Amino acid sequence: MLLRNTLLYLPAQIVGPLAQLIAMIVWTHVVDEPTLGVITLITATHELLQIAFLAWWSQYALRFLGRYEDEGDLARFYRTENAVLLGSIVIQSAIVVAILFIVIAPDADARLVAATVAYVITRTLNLYLADRARVRHQISVYSVQIIVGPTAGFVIGLFLIKLINPSAEWPLIGYAIAQLAAALIVLPKIGCGRGLWPLDREIINHAARYGIPLIIGGALGWVGLNASRFVVNDMLGVAAAGLFAVGYGLGQRAATFAAMLVTAAAYPIAVKSMERYGAKIAMRQLADNSALLIAILAPSVTGIFMLRTEIVHLLIAPAFQQVTLAILPLSVLAGSIRSLRAHFLDQTFLLHHRTDLLAVVTAIDAGVTLMLSFIFTNHWGLTGAAGATVVSALVAATASFAIAIVRFGLTLPLEHFVPLAIATAIMVAVLNVLPEAPSLIVLGSHVALGAVTYVATLAVFYAPSLFKMLRLRQQQSES
Repeated sequence: MLLRNTLLYLPAQIVGPLAQLIAMIVWTHVVDEPTLGVITLITATHELLQIAFLAWWSQYALRFLGRYEDEGDLARFYRTENAVLLGSIVIQSAIVVAILFIVIAPDADARLVAATVAYVITRTLNLYLADRARVRHQISVYSVQIIVGPTAGFVIGLFLIKLINPSAEWPLIGYAIAQLAAALIVLPKIGCGRGLWPLDREIINHAARYGIPLIIGGALGWVGLNASRFVVNDMLGVAAAGLFAVGYGLGQRAATFAAMLVTAAAYPIAVKSMERYGAKIAMRQLADNSALLIAILAPSVTGIFMLRTEIVHLLIAPAFQQVTLAILPLSVLAGSIRSLRAHFLDQTFLLHHRTDLLAVVTAIDAGVTLMLSFIFTNHWGLTGAAGATVVSALVAATASFAIAIVRFGLTLPLEHFVPLAIATAIMVAVLNVLPEAPSLIVLGSHVALGAVTYVATLAVFYAPSLFKMLRLRQQQSES
């Protein structure tokens, strides 16, 4: 089931994040550093607001909606869901405007304010509808939410920049238009209610007990992920924040892109295992999920490091190249460590309803990030800010790993480590002998060669077990 659902989710997991990667690259060619700084700080602010005011409910729905379906009790869930969603949108809109004027752009005009609010509202809807779709494995609905906003929004925003002027509001408006269209397309297909009242106290209390630690943990997790951006903005200015945003954003998105190729289907399967078969089977499922996650992260991180020079020289505008070249390897490493923690280690706490332990881990991440970002930025500038995220990600992952093993018996997929390490090492050897790519076509061939080498090496190790699985399925179908 894991492989099948992973393949079904794959188009969305490729197209949406890839569009975000492309957008980050293209913005370096069409806007200046301060404008890019404003855009990235607004989107980062919304990530915090989403975590604080809705992600807790999204996690509750992802974990428990199935129970209400099984009990035929969806009506009261839908009423409460609508009220929570509406309240979240109102609160997020008010707070983002305040942060815009106080921190990001004190001279913001009415167009930027309106674009920011529109972006926040529509992005909130997209993210929540995507999570709801995962509960029921509505892959087409999920795909629309993940693909349409980043792809169509990028195209519309780029068109508006070329048509009008290269200011920060036009990319935000472009994304808002596309995100609204994506939400309207899927509303008839996703289960929902129309009422807002009465709220169900039992659901609210249950969601609060489950979700409040997630709010705290999520907010602290946001600090771990984004504090370096705001520290750079505070210490070095918005132009430096724009320079930092390119290398840091590319690395984080590259790691997230790689991880999401295999994680969209994984957690719901672990939840189902926990509900039906208990903790031991669920922990085994998490270990299986992690093997697939490591199998995609290892070559991604290593490949970006090996090809970093040609990637930056061919894709990034000259004004951003020097800083991006220094930051990109550190950022993708930090992003990969955080992805492994979020999609493997931390899910142990979600399955066992111990969201308080998740908050402890994210507090460690946030505290170390904030402290080291000031210290490292003061000593080593933008590279130091990126290095601080690597150290903090590693410290937090180590803490999560220790708790998950000691308290819940989480295991590692040790039997897969040797094949993955050998395949990655052979890929490195192949990439190491290649000259720097002079064009995007040659860069693409280098990426393809590395991927083929990696997959072919793994095929040697896993072919016998795959053939055995296929024969077993064929025998079962014949009988």
